[in-house]
Amino acid sequence: MQNKNHTLMKLSILLVSVITASAPAINANIPVLAKAFPNVPLAQIELLTTIPSFFLMIAVLLSSWIAKRIGLKQTVIVGVIMTAVAGLSPIFINSFSLLMVSRALFGFGVGLFNSLLVTIISYFFKGPERSQTLGFQSTFEGLGGVLVTFIAGQLVQINWHMSFWAYAITIPALILFTLFVPSIPKADVTTTKETKVASKAKLPKALFGYLVMTFVVITFHMIMGIKVPTLMVSAGYGTATSASFVILSLSLGAMLGGILFGRVFLLMKDYILVIAFVFLALAMSLIAVSNTTWLTMLGGFFTGIGARFFFPWVLNAVNIGGTGNALATSIVLVVYNLAESLSPYTSLLIQDWLNITNLRDLFWLNAAVYAGLTLILAIVIRIKQKKPTMA
Repeated sequence: MQNKNHTLMKLSILLVSVITASAPAINANIPVLAKAFPNVPLAQIELLTTIPSFFLMIAVLLSSWIAKRIGLKQTVIVGVIMTAVAGLSPIFINSFSLLMVSRALFGFGVGLFNSLLVTIISYFFKGPERSQTLGFQSTFEGLGGVLVTFIAGQLVQINWHMSFWAYAITIPALILFTLFVPSIPKADVTTTKETKVASKAKLPKALFGYLVMTFVVITFHMIMGIKVPTLMVSAGYGTATSASFVILSLSLGAMLGGILFGRVFLLMKDYILVIAFVFLALAMSLIAVSNTTWLTMLGGFFTGIGARFFFPWVLNAVNIGGTGNALATSIVLVVYNLAESLSPYTSLLIQDWLNITNLRDLFWLNAAVYAGLTLILAIVIRIKQKKPTMA
């Protein structure tokens, strides 16, 4: 009986992890939503897919403070309830303003629990089981993104309201987590020795450079996510449903990239960053020339691999030293989510500034940016390797 409850507890935590990567599932809805709200500027329509990142960022900054006051389990439950209500409410909403509010609340709800899940896993599981469960969590996040994107892509063929039924996964996650995950005493939320040591860690000297690079890379990565559906529909070779397959292939690429990252990093060290940018440059070039769904899907797949090679590298870079650097990690996450949330307007500014009217040209620009980063990083890494080390 004890083993059964232990398994159900683990499954309940992992099921909540499924929700954390589900916000981009409606990216393929952009062309359909643009038709449903013809008087709303396209940048605002695209903001529906990125505004969750902004409020997720705010919630991540507040989640530990809230958990100290009401408890870890209670904070996660509040977050999942919020995602359930906000995720499913667009089924019944016809107001664009209310739709925007629901997406913001969805992001805030995810932000309340996504960083706390690691703490909960670390509390209940020890040794090899902890490492195994953290690995499962990453897998469930990826599977969640794929599953919810696929369901939303099929349901959008009925209408855009129906696609939000994909978020029904939040209901069983909420029920199982409430029933099978025990409460954690408030005193145990942030009292570990590792946490205290990490909180005193100094910020890396290269942090500003990491932040600038993160903002640029994630901005152009998100431009791909929000512009691909519009490109496919306007170019006449895709629909909202086929665009959802591109977002799905992006999630599959991210899963593969996550699985391979550790091994590739051990072999290539910092050159994994060069590989990441090569994948991203190639992906954007494929999408720019594509006239078929399958080639655009391949571009999406390569985008997922490149992005998942890049971001873990950044987190590893700011945490070098063994004890971790919670403040630096939080700052990187803030910049990451800020770049995501601002990407519709950043894209608009870039298009206006460079007078880009053809979306294919925007993807060629993306490819050029990543190709430039590939060359710059290869040179920088080479120079660093040639520098003599102090005896």
